[in-house]
Amino acid sequence: MPRDASDHQSLEAEIEALRRQVAELEAGREECRLAEEALRQSEERYRRLLESVTDYVYTVTVRDGRAVSTVHGPNCLAVTGYAAEDYRDNPLLWLSMVPEQDRPAVLEQAERLLTAGEAPPLEHRIVHKDGSIRYVRNTPVVRRDASGAVVAYDGIINDITERKLAEAEITRLSLHDGLTGLPNRLLFMDRLRQAVARAERNHDKVAVFFIDLDYFKTINDDYGHAVGDAVLAAVAERLSACLRHSDTVARFGGDEFVALTPDIGATRNAEGIAAKFVAAMAAPFAVLGHTCQLGVSVGVALYPDHTTQVDTLPSLADAAMYRVKKAGRNGWRLAEPPLPPPGTTLP
Repeated sequence: MPRDASDHQSLEAEIEALRRQVAELEAGREECRLAEEALRQSEERYRRLLESVTDYVYTVTVRDGRAVSTVHGPNCLAVTGYAAEDYRDNPLLWLSMVPEQDRPAVLEQAERLLTAGEAPPLEHRIVHKDGSIRYVRNTPVVRRDASGAVVAYDGIINDITERKLAEAEITRLSLHDGLTGLPNRLLFMDRLRQAVARAERNHDKVAVFFIDLDYFKTINDDYGHAVGDAVLAAVAERLSACLRHSDTVARFGGDEFVALTPDIGATRNAEGIAAKFVAAMAAPFAVLGHTCQLGVSVGVALYPDHTTQVDTLPSLADAAMYRVKKAGRNGWRLAEPPLPPPGTTLP
């Protein structure tokens, strides 16, 4: 075969091979384009799904283990009061909205996402643009590349303010008296234990007052329970007015009240408060068109003078109060230390 014919056939073969390569590249590029389009559509469906089941989503883009940008979804306005553009213009806005006490936990969650690639949901507070406190649940969903490296994560933000407020109200009701709003026995004993522990460290005294109204049954009998309840609410206000904000007045039930004064110092300070309680009840109560006259009997027990046992303090004050009742009512008396067990040698 002539040389030029051979060269011509060889050139045609090379051209055909190049055409096949070009076709394969075109097919590969189309596959990539289709894959990219499918991925884009998948991410769009994913985002729409998230935004349909939550309050809003923000996305943090990660590069080389560092957060490089954050985009907040449009629903952020309803939850936080700030628009997505506000977060774009101020990258630190989200963190500045978090109260100082909650920031360490928020920063720790972000750090764990960047270093470990996972973090549990976190509930924390934010300050809404209108100044109100909101509670949110931040649930991270990590996205990785083919090698497993974190390339982004979505923060799913749920506004849980109503749930948190409902939980707080349930807790408040479980620890407070429904009629007067005062702490109940459970909360009082918890505060008493804290006060005694602090007094033990500071070498100070704690006073417990057991307060029982005199002749209260007569009010219920003469005017009915509605008037009696109104009197109890007024009594709670008068007793509270006798104390500092750091002190506690509680209602144990019926017409029995107790009070707690931490860091009372000298015994005479507790005696002065007991006398204030008696004086506060001396003025008549005008409620629901009736004028009601009461007295009060008060027993006082001191830590550590009368006992070092926390649970014993109210019962010692109660016993002192009953001695006031027997002596004619409308007064106060200090407790007496409990008797030692039989056979104990006194100093």
